[in-house]
Amino acid sequence: MRIRKITAFIVLIALLIVLTPVSYCTLKGRETTDESVMMVIDLWQIDGFEGGKGSRAEYLSKKAGECFDGENIYFRVTSLTDDAARMNIAEGNLPDVISYNSGFYGIAEYINDRHFASMEWCNGCYCLITLDERADFSDVSPKNTIINGGKDNLAEVCAVLEGIAGAEVAQPTNAYLHLLDGKYKYLLGTQRDLFRFAARERECKIKPLNAFSDLRQNISIIASDGQRYAVCKEFIEYLTAHNEVSSLGLFSFNTEYSDNAQMNELSRCKSISSLPPTCSEIYIAELKNAAKTGDINKIKNLIK
Repeated sequence: MRIRKITAFIVLIALLIVLTPVSYCTLKGRETTDESVMMVIDLWQIDGFEGGKGSRAEYLSKKAGECFDGENIYFRVTSLTDDAARMNIAEGNLPDVISYNSGFYGIAEYINDRHFASMEWCNGCYCLITLDERADFSDVSPKNTIINGGKDNLAEVCAVLEGIAGAEVAQPTNAYLHLLDGKYKYLLGTQRDLFRFAARERECKIKPLNAFSDLRQNISIIASDGQRYAVCKEFIEYLTAHNEVSSLGLFSFNTEYSDNAQMNELSRCKSISSLPPTCSEIYIAELKNAAKTGDINKIKNLIK
């Protein structure tokens, strides 16, 4: 009896040893099959300038979910800084589609432009802001104005073209705090600053600036595979056709802010000059240097 029990136990162990790998391989194969059916599209979101509110990466993810609802297509949206994106590109890591700010360099040679090189899907606006109810902006000068330096945008170029070259430049939060403290009368800022003042429940006056704006969010396809390219193109068409960027505190060609007069005023502001969607590092360096020295003629030649 004891020998039979030992024999049965050995047989059971042998079966477990044989069957366990088989089961594992079967499950593993099913997982691989599911992954091969699912098309995963990599989308990079580069926040090169301050938005208004909310996350552009989350917005894009939401729009992709709407566009391909019920289909086996998933957009993996990654938020990156300009520098992080360029580092990945240098290492050979590229997305299928990229959303980036005007002035972002290092991507031009990879854009697949069979139908279009880039599409602008939202934008911001530069403006002068003051807390002085009696101000009419006629006395704006470099001495009484502080510039919100933003992220990777060129606010100083805007300042030169608006006649306030040489004004102090500060980081975004510091810039608006200096205005609150009364250190300066005016702030050259963006739509983001309006939300900062609203959060503080402070009334302000604005003057939209239209000489220049690089606050533009573009989107381009990198994927060269026919099927992946078609999916990316379909997404971009959906993104621009189903525009809800007011939820981001940003603008597009048809954005309206019926409940916010100042944002509605900014939405109607059309800049005279901007940057090409893609450009070189040398080009941006030249613009920054011209802004630093106040060389308005050099700036006009570069952005004409």
